[in-house]
Amino acid sequence: MTKEISHRDLSKLLVEIRAERVAPVYLLYGDEFLYKSSFKSLLDALVPPNYQGLNYEAIDGTSEDVYKVIEHLNTFPLIPSSKVIAVHCTRIFYSAVGIDDLLRRSKEAFEREDLKESARYLLHMLSIAGMSLGDVRDGNWKRVSDKGLRESFGASITACQVEGERDADGVWLDRVIAFCVHEKMRAPAHQDDAEALNDAILAGYPKNNHLVLTTDFVDKRRKLYKTIDKIGVVIDCSVPKGGRAADKRHQEEALKAHVKETLKMAGKIMAPGGFEALHKKIGSDMRSFSNELEKLIAFVGERKEILPSDIETTSKRTRQDPVYEMTNAIAERDTRSALFFLDSLLKNNFFPLQVLAAATNQIRKLILAKDFIRSTHGSGWRQGLSYAGFQKMVLPELEKRDPDILTGNVHPFAIYMTLKQSGNYTLEELISALDVLLDADIRLKSSGQYAKIVLERAILRTCGA
Repeated sequence: MTKEISHRDLSKLLVEIRAERVAPVYLLYGDEFLYKSSFKSLLDALVPPNYQGLNYEAIDGTSEDVYKVIEHLNTFPLIPSSKVIAVHCTRIFYSAVGIDDLLRRSKEAFEREDLKESARYLLHMLSIAGMSLGDVRDGNWKRVSDKGLRESFGASITACQVEGERDADGVWLDRVIAFCVHEKMRAPAHQDDAEALNDAILAGYPKNNHLVLTTDFVDKRRKLYKTIDKIGVVIDCSVPKGGRAADKRHQEEALKAHVKETLKMAGKIMAPGGFEALHKKIGSDMRSFSNELEKLIAFVGERKEILPSDIETTSKRTRQDPVYEMTNAIAERDTRSALFFLDSLLKNNFFPLQVLAAATNQIRKLILAKDFIRSTHGSGWRQGLSYAGFQKMVLPELEKRDPDILTGNVHPFAIYMTLKQSGNYTLEELISALDVLLDADIRLKSSGQYAKIVLERAILRTCGA
C-alpha cells in the first residue's frame, strides 16, 4: 500500500483501491480546491456512487465531535459494501506547536485580502492559546502576547512582529481583530482530541469502514499524523503560494496537470498557446482557473479543440466590466472569491451603492433564470446541458420573450451561464438574498456603518459562509 503521495499520483492510488488494496484511513491536506477534487475521486473509488446515500457520512470538521466520529467508525455499514466516514476541513491537526504556522497563515490570508480566512486562523490560534478575543481587543495585543503567548510558545509570536511600536507589519492584527469583533466571531473552545482518534485508529474498526480526513493544514510532528502515515495513506494536495521562481514553477505544474486531467475527462484538447493565454488571464488560483476552464469547455460545445480566441471571447466581458468578477463569484456561490473581488473594487474607489446594485442585479437575473426553467418554455433546459444543446433547444424559446435583464443585449453564452449558475441556489434562497441586499441598501444609506463590512456581511448571508 502506498503511503504519502502527491495529488498528482492519485490515479495510481485509485487503481490500488479498485484492486481492493485499501487502507483504513486517508488524509488529504493542502490546497482546498485540490483536496476537495481529489476527495470526490477517492470517495467514488471507495464507495460505489449508487451506495453513497447510505454508506457515506459527511461530518463538518469545524464543529466535529471526535467521539461521535469514533462511534460512526465502529458502526457497521447499512448495506454490505465499503463505508466512508469523512471529516471535512478538520481542525484536529492544529496544535500549540503549530501556532507560528497559524499566525503566518492568518497574515498571508490578510495580505490576500481575505479577512474572513485571516480571522479564522487567528481565532484558532487564540483557541489553542487558551485565550478569547476579548484578551486581544482594544489595543491590548502587545501586552497579552508578551505575557501570555510568549511564555507559552517561545519566539513563535515574532512571526507577527508585534514587539516595540505599532508598525505597518503589526497593524494587520488590529484590522483582523476589529473584523472579528464586528462580525461577532469567537475563538472556538479548544479540545485536543487527536489522542482519542489516534487510539481509535490503532485499535481498529470494521474492515469495510474507512475514515477520510481533509484539511488545509497538518502538523507533521503530531502522533496522529505519524499514525496515519504509517497505517493509512496521506495525499499531499499542497501548492506553494509564494512568489519565488520555484514556487511559481510548482504552481504552473499543478495547473497544467489539472488542465490535462480536466480536458481528458471532457474529451477536449487545448491548442498551442491556450494554456499561456488562460494563465495570463486568471493567474495561479486553482479554483478560478478551474471555473474558467469549465466555461471554455461549455463554450466550445461539440468542438474538440479549445483555441486562444475562445479564451479571448469568454474573457471579453470580464475585462470590460471589472464588477463582473464579483457578481460571477456570487452566482457561482464562491464566497471567498466574491469577498476578494469586493475588496479589490472598493480599493479601486468603486462606489459601495454601485457595487451593491450590481450584486442585486445578479440575483434578479438568477431569479429570472430560475423562473424560466420552471416554466413550460424552459422545459428543454437541464443542468449539464451543453452550450450547443442550449443554442438548439433553449435559446429559441428565450428569444420569444420580451427583453429583460436576463436576455436584453446579452451574449447567448452569458445567458447560458446564468441558467447554469441558477442551479447553485434554490428559488427561496434567491428571494431571501434580495431581502438581505435590500437591508444592506438601507444600512448603507442610513446607518453610517462601515460600507465594506455591510457589503461583506451581505455577501456572506447571500452565498453562505
